[in-house]
Amino acid sequence: MAILQQPVVGGNVFADVIGDDLAPAGTYVATVIDIVDEFGVQRTKFQSTEVETVDLTTFLFGFRDAQGFEHRVASRRMKISGNEKATLFGFLKSLLGRAPQFGWDYVSLKGAKCLLTVEHIQRRDGTGVFAGIAALSPVPQGMGTAPQVPVTTQPFDGAQGKPGARPSAVPMARPAPAARPSAPSVAPANADDPIPF
Repeated sequence: MAILQQPVVGGNVFADVIGDDLAPAGTYVATVIDIVDEFGVQRTKFQSTEVETVDLTTFLFGFRDAQGFEHRVASRRMKISGNEKATLFGFLKSLLGRAPQFGWDYVSLKGAKCLLTVEHIQRRDGTGVFAGIAALSPVPQGMGTAPQVPVTTQPFDGAQGKPGARPSAVPMARPAPAARPSAPSVAPANADDPIPF
C-alpha cells in the first residue's frame, strides 16, 4: 500500500517575488522589505535522511544598483533559534552589529537599512548561478543618504515664458552653504514608489 505523504519543503519562499532577476554581485545599501516565518516545517536534517519539524524564517532585501534598477535578494531559510551557534543568531548579529537581545521581535527590522554584499553562487545541479548573501553589516553613519540641496527661485519678473526671458526667471539650484559638519538629511522617498529602497 502506498501512503501519500506531505512533501519535505525546500527552496526560496520569495521565489515568486524575485522571479528571474539575478541581482548583481557587489555591496549595496539595502532595505529589509519582508520577513516570513514558517512554523512546523518538515525538512531533512543536515547530512542525514531523517526528517525533522522546525520553525524557519527568511529575510527579503531590496536595493537599487548604480543604474537605479531595483533588485531583490533573499536570505537562506534559517531555523528560528536563539542559540549563539545558530545561523539566525549570527545573521542578526551581522545585521545589527551586535548580538540580538532575547525577547526581541526581529520582525521589527522591516524597513531597516543595512550594507549587503551579494555574491553569485553556483547551483548544485550545475544549471547556473543564483544571488546569495555573502555579508551583512549596519550602514555606517552618513552612508546611503543623499544630502538635500535647497532649491530657490528668484521673484517672478513678468517676463517668464516670453521670448527673450531672462535666465534668472528659471529656478536655480544653489549649493548649500559651507557650515559646520552635520549628518546629511535623508532625501524624501517618491510617494509612487511602493518600496522605498
